[in-house]
Amino acid sequence: MNNQKLYFNWMTNRDRFFYWALLISLFVHLVLISYFTLKRIKALKKPLNMIEITYDSIKPIPEANKKSVKDLNVTKEKPIKNIKVFSKATDVFSPAEKSINDTSKMKASDLSFESKEGLPVKAFNMERKITVPILKSEKITNPKYLSYNDRIRQKIRQRAYAYVDSPDFQAGQVYLTFALASDGILKQVKIIEDKTSANSYLRTVGIRSIEESGPFDKFPEDLNYPELTFNVVISFEVSDK
Repeated sequence: MNNQKLYFNWMTNRDRFFYWALLISLFVHLVLISYFTLKRIKALKKPLNMIEITYDSIKPIPEANKKSVKDLNVTKEKPIKNIKVFSKATDVFSPAEKSINDTSKMKASDLSFESKEGLPVKAFNMERKITVPILKSEKITNPKYLSYNDRIRQKIRQRAYAYVDSPDFQAGQVYLTFALASDGILKQVKIIEDKTSANSYLRTVGIRSIEESGPFDKFPEDLNYPELTFNVVISFEVSDK
């Protein structure tokens, strides 16, 4: 009996504590909601700042600073004198033009031309030659490699001849190194500056001759490499015919 009474008192106290906590929570929420609502209303009722615009009065120009038109230095154009106006009867044409109305009836003796010297024409009496010799520094003696290298050099040489007629063609040598994949695709190409003696045009021709010669043939079966590097020298020669 006593245990039931204690349990009943404990449940009653727990319910009271829950109700009081609920009431306090509601009260706190009402206070916070009221506070922020009033603060928002005050912010909306705050008067806007007015911008005042003032205009400065325009002061008239003093009479002393005004200049009349007479005081201004106006340059007048001088009239053109001694203009001759030719009439239809005036003799301003040559006798040949007066006597001959039909140009098909004109004779060579009726015409006169002024001889003027033209610009001198420079004739290219020079023989131009391009070679891609085998390098003495090649250390690979494999016949398959040497044959493949020879085909590459001949293809580059033939492509370089497409630029032989340019006026910028001069004597010189371009030393290049380039890498090919096993399928003949060009990977990269660059000029070895310390071994090159040529102008900018020949340097461009050297790069283009290799780039435009691709794709090259695939590597022979004996050259079982994923990539190979080749060195070539394109020699440009100019000599008298």
